[in-house]
Amino acid sequence: MAPSKIRRALGHVKDQTSISLAKVGGSTSLSDLDVAIVKATRHEEYPAEERHIREILMLTSYSRAYVSACVNTLSRRLNKTKNWTVALKTLILIHRLLTEGDPTYEQEIFFSTRRGTRILNMSDFRDTSRSNSWDFSAFVRTFALYIDESLEFRMQGKNTKRNVYKCEEDFGEDYNNSLVAVKPTPVNEMKTEQLFQRTQQLQQLLERFLACRPT
Repeated sequence: MAPSKIRRALGHVKDQTSISLAKVGGSTSLSDLDVAIVKATRHEEYPAEERHIREILMLTSYSRAYVSACVNTLSRRLNKTKNWTVALKTLILIHRLLTEGDPTYEQEIFFSTRRGTRILNMSDFRDTSRSNSWDFSAFVRTFALYIDESLEFRMQGKNTKRNVYKCEEDFGEDYNNSLVAVKPTPVNEMKTEQLFQRTQQLQQLLERFLACRPT
């Protein structure tokens, strides 16, 4: 059997094993969520089926607990995989959830660092399975950095960090249910120093976006 066929077979076995494990663990809804995530991030080198992404969006619209469970599963998926296809499809799924999913996705992913997990830190990602995987791995690292800095920029604009820290001190473990959203300062009300800082941030974010152009 050719090496490429062996890799596809091994990837299929890994996906089926992950699906089987997800089906026997937790509640039915959480199991459905884990199964949908695995199906949306399979090892096969073609885009995820839209119905799996829609199912994830629907399941995590119920409560913050489901959003948190989804982020934890995505984090494990990224931390365990050494396959560029799985990593890229997981990042694409995260990007979709941040743009189309519940607003609490931003907070859950951004503040996952405080729980010891930086979900979008892919700086050490390497796929060494074949000779042409270097460019794919580089794209994964670049795309993850863009999503991470884009999220950080949005969160800083909302001033959410200060309020989450305050709520955690006031409410303890229940702070997730007590977050306060603060509207960003309008540009016409910013001081000169704030305008320069925001411009530099936008320039850096634009450079990160342009760097995602595939080679």
